[in-house]
Amino acid sequence: MNKHHRTEEETLRQVVYSIPGMEHTQVRKDITYKTIDAIDLHMDVYYPARYQRHTPLPAVIFIHGDGPTSRLQDAKEDGQYTSWGKLVAASGLIAIIANHRSTEGLTNVVGAANDVDDLISYVREQSHTLNINPDALGIWTCSAGAYIALRAALYEAAPFVRAIACYYGFTELKAYYAGLYNTPESAEEEEEITELLPDECISGPTFSDDDFDEFSATEMLLHRTSEPAPIFIARAGLDYPELNEALDRFIAEAIKQNTMLTVMNHPSGQHGFDVEDRDVRSEEIIAATLDFLQTHLLQ
Repeated sequence: MNKHHRTEEETLRQVVYSIPGMEHTQVRKDITYKTIDAIDLHMDVYYPARYQRHTPLPAVIFIHGDGPTSRLQDAKEDGQYTSWGKLVAASGLIAIIANHRSTEGLTNVVGAANDVDDLISYVREQSHTLNINPDALGIWTCSAGAYIALRAALYEAAPFVRAIACYYGFTELKAYYAGLYNTPESAEEEEEITELLPDECISGPTFSDDDFDEFSATEMLLHRTSEPAPIFIARAGLDYPELNEALDRFIAEAIKQNTMLTVMNHPSGQHGFDVEDRDVRSEEIIAATLDFLQTHLLQ
């Protein structure tokens, strides 16, 4: 099997926290939200158990991380995302778990960003069919999906986005670029980075300063024209240095601007701690995330 294909472990691994009702949620599978280059991009919709469909509910849209096309073509089937979908639905909200395209080693950043924009537009346009409140959406993102998702959520402070949750996220394209294409410090780090790149990808594309600024959540805050939605940051203390340096800059700027911000740090947490680190701190952060989403979407 190609090393980039989804492993059984990725399919089975679950969020390290559970609540009653998770296994009784209702799921609508494989809704096509976009077709491009003869490829259908699908999403799944998770509803609470015994949900009364005449009552529109707020929804949380999940934006996954990056990787080769062979690993992302069914990212919504990863145990991480299916269990998060069940968690959110059991919390009384609707969860949208969708696939978007790979950036293909950052050569298709705009394409992946367009997918996320189109996903959000589709959810709002089809809100009546999906039984979703189009003016009460949350965004949950992680890892190398964060700079794309935060761009969509923070651009002109979209009023229909009422809550943003970011887990161990690259808040800047420039930081992700550095993480992929700077010289690795160890053989282990080089192996991890190689896993993220397409086989044919040797060197990185060229970006201008304006390109980097467009995909920088910190720059979005610096040039905002109105108040953004409340933001929840889950930080992994043992994460990639480039990631945490950029994340810390974003946190500092958000505090400087007196943004409504919640930061929870997992000092011994690794990248992906919500599925990798079964400990009390992981559970505390996940539980607090659900409370955050309920507070700002159900009020």
